[in-house]
Amino acid sequence: MAASNRMKISEKGALKGIAFGLFGFVFSFLVILMMTYVALYGPEVPVEIRWRSDVATGEKLRLQKAIREKKMVQDSAKVLQQQIKASRKSVANLQKKMENIQTNYKKLAGRKSSLEARVAVLQAKTDSLNNALTAEQIKRVQRVAKMLKKMSGQKVSQYLLSLDNKTVLTLLQISPERQAATILSALTPSRAAELTRRYVSLN
Repeated sequence: MAASNRMKISEKGALKGIAFGLFGFVFSFLVILMMTYVALYGPEVPVEIRWRSDVATGEKLRLQKAIREKKMVQDSAKVLQQQIKASRKSVANLQKKMENIQTNYKKLAGRKSSLEARVAVLQAKTDSLNNALTAEQIKRVQRVAKMLKKMSGQKVSQYLLSLDNKTVLTLLQISPERQAATILSALTPSRAAELTRRYVSLN
C-alpha cells in the first residue's frame, strides 16, 4: 500500500516536471521569436497592419468627402430649383403684364381710330363751313365794293373806319386797281401803310 502511494506520488511529480518543461520551452520559444522579430523589424507596428489602417483611414476620408460633395450637389440643386421657380414666376408675371399692356394698347388703338374718324368728320364739317363762310363773306365784300363805288370820298372814309383790317384787305384784293387806290387814300396814313404791306405780301 505504501509502495503504491509512493509510485503515484512519483508519477505526479514526473507529470508536473514534464508540464513545467513544456511551458518553459514554449515560453522560451515565444521570447526568442519576439526577440527575432524585434531584431528584424524593430518595435514599430508591422507594415501590413499600418497599410491596412491607412487604407481604412483613406476609405473613410474618401467616403466623408463623397458625402460632403453629395450634400453640396444636393444643396446646389435645391438652390437652382428655387431660382428656376422664382424665374418662372417672374416670367409668368411679365407675361401677364405684357398681356395687360397688349389689351390696353388694343383698347387705345380702337379709341384712337374712333377719335380720328370723329376728327375727320369734324374737320370735313369745319372745312365745309369755312368754305361756306368764305363764299358768303366774299359775296358781302363784293356788295360792299359796289356800294363804295357809288359813295363819295368822305362817305367812303367814314364807312371804312367801321370796317376791320381783314375786311378792308379783302376789298383791296377783289377791287380793281383804281378802286383799291381810292380805298387806300380814304384811310389814315398808318392804316393805309399797314394794309398796303399786307396786300403786297399776299400778292
